[in-house]
Amino acid sequence: MNNDFRHQFWEQQIRTSLIVCLGVMAAAMAMIWVCTYDLDMAIRIRGVILAAGISGILAPLGSAYAIRQNSRHLALHLQYERLANSDDLTGLANRRCFNRRGAARLASAGRSQTAQTALLLVDIDWFKRVNDMHGHEAGDDVLCHVAQTLIHAAPEGALIARLGGEEFTIMCEISRHAELTLLAEKLRCATEATHIIYHGEVIRVTISLGLAIARPGDTLSALLSRADKALYGAKDHGRNQFSVAA
Repeated sequence: MNNDFRHQFWEQQIRTSLIVCLGVMAAAMAMIWVCTYDLDMAIRIRGVILAAGISGILAPLGSAYAIRQNSRHLALHLQYERLANSDDLTGLANRRCFNRRGAARLASAGRSQTAQTALLLVDIDWFKRVNDMHGHEAGDDVLCHVAQTLIHAAPEGALIARLGGEEFTIMCEISRHAELTLLAEKLRCATEATHIIYHGEVIRVTISLGLAIARPGDTLSALLSRADKALYGAKDHGRNQFSVAA
C-alpha cells in the first residue's frame, strides 16, 4: 500500500510541477507582451525572451522546494501510518489494522466464485511459563521468533497480525479445504522444529491453531469467534495441534 501511495505521490508532484512551471512562464511572457505594447517590436520580443528565461529558472526552483516540503510531509504521514497500524514488537499488523483490512478482504472475497477466505487463529502454548522461567525479555524474543516463523511459512499475500499477547492471526485465500489444514500443519511443524537461544539457554515453543472458513454473509467478528472456539478445542485436546471450526 505504501509503495502505491508513494508512486501516486510522485506522479502527482511531477505533473503539478510541470503545470505550474509552464503556467508561470506563460503568464510572465504574456504580462511582458501586454505591458510593452507601445514599445518597439524587437524590445518586446527581447522582454518576452527574458521573462521566459527568468521564470524558467525561478519556477522550477520554487517547485523543487515545494516538492521537498511535500516529500517530508509524506514521510511523516507514512511513519504515523506505520506506527498506528503495526505492532511495535513484531512489526506485524496490529489488531486495529487487522480489523480494518480483514473486514475489507472479507467483503471483497464474497464476490469471488473460486476462492474462499480462511482464518487461522494462532496461540503460543504455555507462553506464561516462558515469561516465568526466563523473563519477559525472553518472552519478547519468542514472540518475534514466532512472528517470523509465521511470515516465512504463510502463503504469499496473507494478512498476518498480532492481536495481542501471544495471539496471532493469519487471513488468506484458499481454493479447497485441504489447503487450510495443510497450511495449519506447516505452521505448527515450522514452529515446533525451531527454537531460540536466550542467554545460552534453548527455548522451544509450540502453537495451537483454530481454523475457520468464511461463510456467505459472515462478519469478521463472526469468523473470529468460530476460529476462537476451534482454538479452545485444540487447547482442550492437548495443545500443539489445530482444530477446524464446525
